[in-house]
Amino acid sequence: MKLAQLIRIIHARRGLFLLVLISTVGAVTAYSLLKSKTYQAEVALVVDAKNIDLVTGSTLPQQMQATVQATQADVLSSHSVALKVVDTLQLTAVPQVRRDFSEDTQGASSIRDWLADKLRAKLTVRSSHDSNVITLTFEGRSPELAAQIANAFAEGYVQTSLELRIDPAKRQTVWFDEQLQSLRRALETAQKQLSDYQQQSKIVGTDARLDIESSKLNEITNQLVIAQAAMYDAESRQKQMSHALQKNQLEELPDILSNTLLQNLKADLVRAEGRLAQVAQRYDLNHPENVSAAAAVHTFKSKLVAEIATVQGSINQAAQMARVRVNEGQRALEAQKQKVLELKQQRDGLDLLNREVENAQRAYDAAMQRTNEVRLTSRLDQTNIAVLNPATPPAKPAGPKVLRNILLAVLAGTLLATGVTLALEQADRRVRSGSDLRELAGMLDLTVFAEIRH
Repeated sequence: MKLAQLIRIIHARRGLFLLVLISTVGAVTAYSLLKSKTYQAEVALVVDAKNIDLVTGSTLPQQMQATVQATQADVLSSHSVALKVVDTLQLTAVPQVRRDFSEDTQGASSIRDWLADKLRAKLTVRSSHDSNVITLTFEGRSPELAAQIANAFAEGYVQTSLELRIDPAKRQTVWFDEQLQSLRRALETAQKQLSDYQQQSKIVGTDARLDIESSKLNEITNQLVIAQAAMYDAESRQKQMSHALQKNQLEELPDILSNTLLQNLKADLVRAEGRLAQVAQRYDLNHPENVSAAAAVHTFKSKLVAEIATVQGSINQAAQMARVRVNEGQRALEAQKQKVLELKQQRDGLDLLNREVENAQRAYDAAMQRTNEVRLTSRLDQTNIAVLNPATPPAKPAGPKVLRNILLAVLAGTLLATGVTLALEQADRRVRSGSDLRELAGMLDLTVFAEIRH
């Protein structure tokens, strides 16, 4: 349908069009004039998002501003905050409220919850993405009541925000107290085990016995090495002597050659034998000189044999004593090793118990610190929310807005009247121009010679 046809239809049915338009505007105007006046009270709240723990002073993880603001707005408009407003202002005791509750629900629900939902329906919360300010607006029939309820919402929001921080801290405090008692018992048990072990092992303070006994072990090891070297030397001399005895070559032994007394005896024997040879040439065997010379040779030979036997015995005794010292050194070494191992085992046990005590102490100290922080948080009466602008009774009503409603009624009435006019035109179609006739006849090339207008 073309605009010219629409205008002709509206003009032809202008009575109906004006009736619908005037009725719509009149009804909206009457409603706006008869409707009770409403007032809007506004409160501005500031949410501090510095992300600093008020107890420890540490910086908390950075959060998205939009998420924080949206969360705070949801908390502000929550049912819990509305219940606090109902309880703070004691609205359930107002007779008119009770009558409205009975008429609306017939007592089928809680008056507190019903009233809280009614208050939330009249509450508007706005938050900005670029600001920490949250605006709370409440609409009421009385300027004083609207301001009072808006401020009560702000106070209830601050209290709820504080409870959301304090209540978990209180529950955590109870849990941490239980854990602290358990950790204290574990620490006392570890300390008692350490003390019992020290008493059992006779360890007082810093135990230096292991270091002392380790030094003794090193000293015994060195002495054993020296004794073994002496034993090997003595056994070597003893073997040389055995080989010399087997071959009858004792005079070639180093111990014999280095023995001054034996060398002197051998020299004396040589001289005595030389004198005997001289005397034997002069005298017969029974001559006193010959007997005396022979006796001297026999004496020196006896002394030489006796001294060689002494050297032989000394070598054997030295080898035997060297073996005894090595055996004693080995026994002492094994005993000292066993003592050092026992002391090392004791020290390992002591170190283990000390570590258990240290770990239990660290766990207890950490739990104690966290418990103190949580306990302080549970007693904290500060929040990061502040009232920037409290609500005051508005001087002018916020509604109804008569002029705006009339303008909207004119627009809506025009659309409604146009719709009604077109609906009636479709039900009772009429020819209002030559173009309508051609369209109805289906002959676009039909020539119209004249039109009668009235």
